[in-house]
Amino acid sequence: MSNQTPPHFKETRPATSTSNLRTFATWTLAISALVLALAGAYFLGASSASVTEVEILIPTPAPAVVQITGEVRAPGVYELNRDDRVLLAIEAAGGMTDKADIERLNLAATITDGSLIHVPSLPPTPSLLAESETNPLDTVASDGITESKPTLPGTQNTSPFTEPINLNSATVDQLRSLPGIGETRADQIIALRTAVGRFSTIEQLLEIHGIGEKTLEAIRPIVVVE
Repeated sequence: MSNQTPPHFKETRPATSTSNLRTFATWTLAISALVLALAGAYFLGASSASVTEVEILIPTPAPAVVQITGEVRAPGVYELNRDDRVLLAIEAAGGMTDKADIERLNLAATITDGSLIHVPSLPPTPSLLAESETNPLDTVASDGITESKPTLPGTQNTSPFTEPINLNSATVDQLRSLPGIGETRADQIIALRTAVGRFSTIEQLLEIHGIGEKTLEAIRPIVVVE
């Protein structure tokens, strides 16, 4: 027998086709993309369904109707907001005149529905006060009425009123010039006239605190109701 080396056998395996690998990878990517798309659509729909629209309503301030009188450029009735200040109400009436006494007003006060805002006048100047001085022999009664005494020889006690004053149209200055009616009483007469619309009798002045029968009799000859 001859010593021959047996031949070596090499095991061969079938090679994987490159095209098959590419097809497998393509399908894998497609399936993954589809799964991600479906998951995203699900979560997006769930989040959209959970959103609820909320409507916020802001309340509108209730209106307040006020009447503005006195030393303003356009007295009348105005509709404002309930939380407005007196200053805004006066500005709505055209603002104050040069005769307005601002020191007697609280411009920061809040208005109320149905209220009356009266802007008072400035007190008379010293020259006007000098013209209204009484006779040195006059005395002042307990209710503030000047009771006239006989004049001194050679003097003349003339009345400053040339015609009667109409209570329904008199200004604050005219009312203030009446005997026994000062600045406060004049403002109260204007306020009462505004509240009742107009006076029908002179006796309605007795409703004002501080005006008594003596004061009424003192001004009766020089006032009228028309």
